Amino acid sequence: MGKLKRTLLSSLIKKFVMAITGFVLASFLLVHMLGNLQMLEGGPNAINAYANFLQTLPWEFLWGFRIVLAACFVLHFLTAFLLVVENRNARPQAYAVKKSLASSPAARTMIYSGIIILLFAIVHIMHYTVINLNPELKELDWVATSGMYEGKTIHDVYAMMIVAFSNDWVAIAYIVSMILIGFHLSHGVSSMFQSVGMRDEKWRYRLNAIAVIYCTIVAAGFSLNPLSVLVSKYTPCQILPQKEVMKQFDAQKAQNKTPIFIDYNFLKNCKTCSSTAPVKAK
Repeated sequence: MGKLKRTLLSSLIKKFVMAITGFVLASFLLVHMLGNLQMLEGGPNAINAYANFLQTLPWEFLWGFRIVLAACFVLHFLTAFLLVVENRNARPQAYAVKKSLASSPAARTMIYSGIIILLFAIVHIMHYTVINLNPELKELDWVATSGMYEGKTIHDVYAMMIVAFSNDWVAIAYIVSMILIGFHLSHGVSSMFQSVGMRDEKWRYRLNAIAVIYCTIVAAGFSLNPLSVLVSKYTPCQILPQKEVMKQFDAQKAQNKTPIFIDYNFLKNCKTCSSTAPVKAK
């Protein structure tokens, strides 16, 4: 009896850790998505200022946040893995089959989607934070024209994202990963309420609906930037100035210029979605 009690308490603690770390990670995704959507505000000012603000936070805040986020990620994955192993060892095969038939596809594949999301997070950090998968993106700089950084040279995240997503495979892989994250969240967001005792049968369907809405917003929000770049690349509709940015980027790269500065003066007379290329200011 004592062993059973210890096992139950251990499972409850793991589920509680899963719920808390899941809440932190899901909240971070929403904030991160809203920050990324500043790409669509009509130019580099908003997203570049936002990115530079984050990068220049006092190291105590910046690294404290990164360490907490990394710890949540590791704990979330580790406790999920331990719970899966624990459940498989404790359940008879017949019950497991019956339970599998009753659960959703998202619930049955949480551990697998989680592994893929973990791999995506590592690649994403290497690509956009450490910038060692495509080192030439480090060369993109921009002189701020307004706001708190006016006149200062900071990293051009706006151009970096346009250049990166101009690679079809990168854009498609990013969108697919966002769909997978949304699929993972569709079960995770709802189940974390159950793990802390906040979901009963009355609220089950309501929370499931909230989880679906939330994961759809997150997945769609993150997918907007790569989709906008692809639309701008292959159609006359210039949601983002993909054609002009790539033209300038390729020309300066061919001349071995470092750093690379994109001249955004063309945005002053750019007519979005009305021409095959932006009109340059005279």
